Amino acid sequence: MEVRIGIFGSSEIESSEVLTQAVHLGQALNEHDVLLMTGACSGLPYAVAAAASEKQKWGFSPVRNYEEQLQLTPDDDISIYDKMIFVPETFPFAKILSVSKKYRNVLSTASCDGGIVIGGKWGTLNEVTNLIDMGKPIGVLVGSGGIADEVSALVERLDPDSLELLILERDPKKLVTKLLGEINS
Repeated sequence: MEVRIGIFGSSEIESSEVLTQAVHLGQALNEHDVLLMTGACSGLPYAVAAAASEKQKWGFSPVRNYEEQLQLTPDDDISIYDKMIFVPETFPFAKILSVSKKYRNVLSTASCDGGIVIGGKWGTLNEVTNLIDMGKPIGVLVGSGGIADEVSALVERLDPDSLELLILERDPKKLVTKLLGEINS
């Protein structure tokens, strides 16, 4: 059975080491029966999706259409996505990107069976809190910086019972295996 995995992380690539981790994560995902979901952003989620060249990918965009997506991510090849989900024109805040990103985050986290966090800032933290609220397992690529390296301590302080949702791992291949094991248990 195909498992839907959300890839959540920084829209910026802050170092070549983290980019290498993203590529290794994408390659590890290639070995499993998964469908990948991202926020259709640049950076680490895009790098993971591009490296998972053999997998079906869905992009949950914070904009309303293909043309706006091209403007938002001009350096990305969005043809890697098999399906794009856009914010509806009728959404009252569709023209406010900061609000539409949160709309996108709710849809993408609700649509996946579990998530993987690599790096990340405020938007990734929003996705993590959504996943926790929804009771979904979260693979955290430790050592990738940002929220990924802070989330365990934060969850321990705020809601220790939710620590059971976190899978902390430095090795991308082991992380994917452990996350899929948790989802399929």
